[in-house]
Amino acid sequence: MNILVLDEWLPSVHDSGKSIRTFQLLAPLAKQHRITYLAHCDSATEKENVRKMEDAGFEVAGVPRISIYNSIPKILLGVVPSLFHPLPISVRRHFSNNYVLALQKLVRKKHFDLVHIEWSHYAVYGSYINTLPQFICTHNVEYLSWQRFAKTTWNPFKIMLGIHEAQKLYRFEKEYYQKADYLSVVSNDDAQRLRNDFGLGNFCIIPNGVTIAAYDEIENTPKPNHLVYCGSMDVFVNQDAVGWFIRSIFPLILKKNPAVTLTVIGRNPPEKLLKLQTNQIHFTGSISDVRLPLKEGCLAIVPLRIGGGSRLKILEAFAAKIPVLSTTIGAEGLNIENNKNIVLADTPALFADNCIELLRDSQKRTQLIQSGRKLVEEQYDWSRISPLVETAWAKTVDLFNAKFRKSQ
Repeated sequence: MNILVLDEWLPSVHDSGKSIRTFQLLAPLAKQHRITYLAHCDSATEKENVRKMEDAGFEVAGVPRISIYNSIPKILLGVVPSLFHPLPISVRRHFSNNYVLALQKLVRKKHFDLVHIEWSHYAVYGSYINTLPQFICTHNVEYLSWQRFAKTTWNPFKIMLGIHEAQKLYRFEKEYYQKADYLSVVSNDDAQRLRNDFGLGNFCIIPNGVTIAAYDEIENTPKPNHLVYCGSMDVFVNQDAVGWFIRSIFPLILKKNPAVTLTVIGRNPPEKLLKLQTNQIHFTGSISDVRLPLKEGCLAIVPLRIGGGSRLKILEAFAAKIPVLSTTIGAEGLNIENNKNIVLADTPALFADNCIELLRDSQKRTQLIQSGRKLVEEQYDWSRISPLVETAWAKTVDLFNAKFRKSQ
């Protein structure tokens, strides 16, 4: 098949869960199909990223980068104009007229069998090419993240932002998901939301995964009483999780075990979090291989309060043979079982108590490690998951053709 993929950035830069998922799903298929990848990239400074994509079998079509504002203060500055715009601010801030022009030029130039939209926010571009079958690969139910964001703050302005954006995203997702021929979600939880919230049935589940063998290449060197958190720190759901943990949970832990340390692994931590660094709290910033600091962890923490979909960071910890302590939201969408392959806690006191107990109990940690590793081996290796995308493409084309025949 001749596939056109629409995405934000090139996924050859493995600096986020989203890019890792995208590359691991599509790279094996690029050897079997002709895939043109349209994304924002700077051809002058990203030659290595383009080369990685081309080596994997993709044809890259680059569009000049746009300025994306990820911090909450900058997002807040965009609230007022967004009140009078039909699109959600989180869609508007990624929209580019240059992208539209490049998209239309590609569609005129080449005969594509299908358009694969690799992010819900980019569904807006589907309106410019509605003569082709469209498959949307969702990573979350997006409105839910903003709904949860509104519940994590006492700031009236942020509450207003969260509610307003959740409402707009709900309408946006309902409209564009219904326009698509077929969709994928990452979990049973998200599948249920598509059924109940949007009345949809034309979708499949393509779960998140992990390259298990990659984590066996490096030996575990756990440091006593050492916690690790892994996530892109220019994403506000991770910023909220780390900020909440450091301010509300870590002091409770230190009262009972002053020897506990924390490493936060992830790109571009904001200044407000860097100011919280101490002798016991360290931010790595951007690093070439997250496995090295990750495997120094005695316990991986996932104190997320916002978000949807499912967490690659948990699957990575399972593959790396590190026990995991998470909130219920953090572990959402995975086939996990509390106290079997993970431990769940949702309040600061309970999270702190479980953390202290797990650091003391090596037998419990070993049981979690063995059970977590078994789970990813059986259900979440990328080699098992990637073929599901190819099946979804075929289903998309069939549904599009059936719709076309019905309209005749």
